[in-house]
Amino acid sequence: MTLSPTIVITRAVHQAGELKALLEAAGFRTLLYPAIAIQSPADTAPLDAALGHARDYDWLLFTSANAVEAVAQRLQALKLGPDALHGPSIAAVGPATARAVRDGLGLEVALTPPKAVGESLLAALPIAAGQRVLLPRAAKARDVLPDGLRARGVRVDVVTAYETTLGQGGDDLPAALRAGQVDAITFTSPSTVRHTLIRLEGEAGLGVDALAGIVIACIGPVTADAARQAGLHVDIMPEAYTAPGLVAALKDYYQGILPVASQTTQRTPRHKGTKRKSGKWQVAGSK
Repeated sequence: MTLSPTIVITRAVHQAGELKALLEAAGFRTLLYPAIAIQSPADTAPLDAALGHARDYDWLLFTSANAVEAVAQRLQALKLGPDALHGPSIAAVGPATARAVRDGLGLEVALTPPKAVGESLLAALPIAAGQRVLLPRAAKARDVLPDGLRARGVRVDVVTAYETTLGQGGDDLPAALRAGQVDAITFTSPSTVRHTLIRLEGEAGLGVDALAGIVIACIGPVTADAARQAGLHVDIMPEAYTAPGLVAALKDYYQGILPVASQTTQRTPRHKGTKRKSGKWQVAGSK
């Protein structure tokens, strides 16, 4: 019986399914440890008001699938159809967000930037001074996009669409870490980095050192920066800042690795081309 690398998924429960399916289809084993949860803001009035006047905007910008879902929920609560958003051109930060717009709202996306980060979206937007932009997003988010647009003379309305809170449940990650049963952990946003460390500390008294021997895989540069700032060593970051891109990068990292399940020694951490055998990874092609 062979032993595949075990990868931790830290996404919110409702978003973990895609990454889990992709990882398992690629031959990995997975552990779910939802670091974050998504909830509606305490006050939805600003978002409701903006959606009621969405036709007054030139552009509607979505920087996450969570924002799309939050807008869809508020439209339903307000008994408004997706046609309430007809008028402004729609831009999505990346392919997953664009898919959420099409599937969740039934609307077409006019622009998706080359890279799934705010800086790339800012550079790609053909917005002129004086135009109006609606940006529904998380309560806490980077300001690179609204600040950059305002510097160009664009009128930007930022409204809170959802809040990110501490996740709970999932697999027993502290126990798996202590048993040496974790090979890599994936982070798909800065909040997954912060809240994973908060959960580990609060639930088991584990600090950042608990992840010192684990491969750290981040979906993109913004998340990677957050991981480094938290004291983590980033080992993997894909060229395409998407879930499929992250899985492809993990496959490349572990390429050529042959598992051996019959021996038990210590793992050699963060070494490309090694594979665990009941605690260790064997170098591909070695005996």
